[in-house]
Amino acid sequence: MADFGLGGIIASVLAGAAGGQAAEKQPKTPSPGGLGSILGGGVGGGLGGLLTSALGSGTAGTDVEAVVSQAVGGGVLGTVVTIVLGLILKKKA
Repeated sequence: MADFGLGGIIASVLAGAAGGQAAEKQPKTPSPGGLGSILGGGVGGGLGGLLTSALGSGTAGTDVEAVVSQAVGGGVLGTVVTIVLGLILKKKA
């Protein structure tokens, strides 16, 4: 398993928050809106980065490649978590 250092955590959370914001900006995509998109995306990003690290895709190459890999995983899962959270909140309304 790759060393999931502070750089990887920060990159994953920021990428997830950016993914959450990107999901919010898309028309016809349910999202929790505003702060909910940022927080949901950040949490999803952190989880995505951990998942990427645990699966070993960040183990080969340089530290920069590992952080970028974790950030991409974080961004993708941050977007997905934001959309799922938006769907759940939409069903409750």
